[in-house]
Amino acid sequence: MTTDVCAALPNVREQRPLGYWLRHIDGAIEQRMARLFAADALRRRDWQVLNTVACGPLTVAEVDETMAAFRTADEPTVRPYLDGLATRGWVRIDPDAVALTDEGRAAHQRISAQAAALRKQLTACVTPEEFTTLTTLLQRLAAHLDTLTEAA
Repeated sequence: MTTDVCAALPNVREQRPLGYWLRHIDGAIEQRMARLFAADALRRRDWQVLNTVACGPLTVAEVDETMAAFRTADEPTVRPYLDGLATRGWVRIDPDAVALTDEGRAAHQRISAQAAALRKQLTACVTPEEFTTLTTLLQRLAAHLDTLTEAA
């Protein structure tokens, strides 16, 4: 009986589901970024927070809101990452705003150039148009899933 049911399903070794590919891609990006950021003793999340603050100045709440997709029950705020960047002298945290320091701006520019080169390498297998289409489709899927979550 099990054989009949399994015969009707696609061979998951050949046709993996969307979730598999999303996790696989995220894991591959995580590994590459870990190597990229190792020289600066940064983690991917440190970089994401630094890159977010570079768009500032922002409040801590605005940084948290921007990073909402990465926050979890175990990490409900990115404040520890901000504190780590402040300890390095890369950000200044005031009651009203978080902003890059001159040293942070220089670090962001240097690391941003490295991240752009990595992004180019990671997406070399698709055309710019295909990448735009892929990103648009993933955004649409995410918005749809958010709607389903809100309705539940």
